[in-house]
Amino acid sequence: VSMIGGHAVTDIVLEIVRAVVLMGIVVFLWKSGRSRFEQFQNGWHLIISGFGLLLFGSILDISDNFENLNPLIVVGDTETEAFLEKFVGFLGGFVLIAVGLFKWIPGVQGMSDLVDIRTRDLQDANKKLVAEIVVRERAEKVKHEFISTVSHELRTPLTSIKGALGLLHSGDIELHPDELRSMLDVAYNNSDRLEVLINDILDIEKIESGTLDYHMESMGVVSLLEEAIEANKGFADEHGVTFVQAATEKETFVRGDKDRLMQVLSNLMSNAAKFSSDGGLVEMSIAGDGENVRIAVKDSGRGVPDEFRESIFEKFSQADSSDTRQKGGTGLGLSIAKAIVEHHDGEIGFDSEVGIGSTFFFLLPVSK
Repeated sequence: VSMIGGHAVTDIVLEIVRAVVLMGIVVFLWKSGRSRFEQFQNGWHLIISGFGLLLFGSILDISDNFENLNPLIVVGDTETEAFLEKFVGFLGGFVLIAVGLFKWIPGVQGMSDLVDIRTRDLQDANKKLVAEIVVRERAEKVKHEFISTVSHELRTPLTSIKGALGLLHSGDIELHPDELRSMLDVAYNNSDRLEVLINDILDIEKIESGTLDYHMESMGVVSLLEEAIEANKGFADEHGVTFVQAATEKETFVRGDKDRLMQVLSNLMSNAAKFSSDGGLVEMSIAGDGENVRIAVKDSGRGVPDEFRESIFEKFSQADSSDTRQKGGTGLGLSIAKAIVEHHDGEIGFDSEVGIGSTFFFLLPVSK
C-alpha cells in the first residue's frame, strides 16, 4: 500500500509540474504574441489554445490521483472525464497545436523571406552609397587636379606674354629686329595656347549642355587628312616630328562637320607629336570596308599605361601629373574628340603597347 501511495504522490508531483510548465507556456505565448508582426499572428492563437487544452487535460489527470489519495474528494473517473481528458484535452490540444503550426510556419517563412529581401535592398543601397561616395571622391580629386592643371596652363603662357610685353613696354633696352620678332613670337604662340585652353573648356561645357553646334556636309576623308597635316605642320616642327600619310587608293566620303572633325584630328595628331621621340614619325592612315572608314594616327611614343586605359577618354584625364607639366594640356582633348565622333555616329578607340607606341583611331560611317 505504501508503495502504491508513493507512486501516487510521485505521479501527482510530476503531473503538477507538467501542469505548471504548460501554464507557463500558455502565459508566455499569450504575452509574447501580443506584440508580434502580423505574419506571426496567423495560427498563433490556435497554438495557445492547444497548449491550453493540454493544461486542461493535465488538470483532469491530476484530479484522478486526488481521488485515489483522498476519499473525501470524489471527482470520479467516469467515461465523461476520460473523454474530456484524453480526447478534448490531450488529443484536441495536439491537434490545435499542429494546425496552428501549419498556419504559423508559412507566416514565419514569409517574414524570413521579407527580411532577406529587405537585407538585400539594404546591401544594394549600401553598395550604391559606397559607389556614390567613390564617384564623389574621384570627382573631387579630378576637380582639384583640373584646377591645378588649369592654373599651371594659364600661369605659364601669361608669364611668358607678360615678360615679353614687359621688356617691350619698358623701353629701357634697344632690341635688334630679330630679338623683337622673337619676343612677339613668344607672346603670339602663348596667346594661341591660352586660346586653345579656353576653347576646350567652353567646348566641354557646350557638349555637356548639348549646345555644341555642328554643320554637317559631305566631305572627302583624304582631303581632310591632307589639310590636317598641313595645318599641324608647325606643331610637328616644334616637337621635332614628321607627319606622314600612308598611301590611299581612292577618296572616301563621309558626312560630318569639317571643323569638328579637324578638331578631332588635331587633338590626336598633337598628342602623337608631344609623346613621340625627337625625330620620330607620326603615321596617318585611312582604311575602309565599304560601311565605315577608319582614320588612324600612329606614334612611336611610350604607349598608354595600363592603369590609365579605362579612363583615357574621361574629362580632365592625365596619364600622370608630370605629363601636365612637361607636355601641357588640360586632359579635355580626348573627351571632346570622343563626344564629337559619337555625334557623327562613329566610334573612337586606341591600340597601345607600352614602350612601342600607340595608334588612336576613329570610325565614321561612309556616305551612301
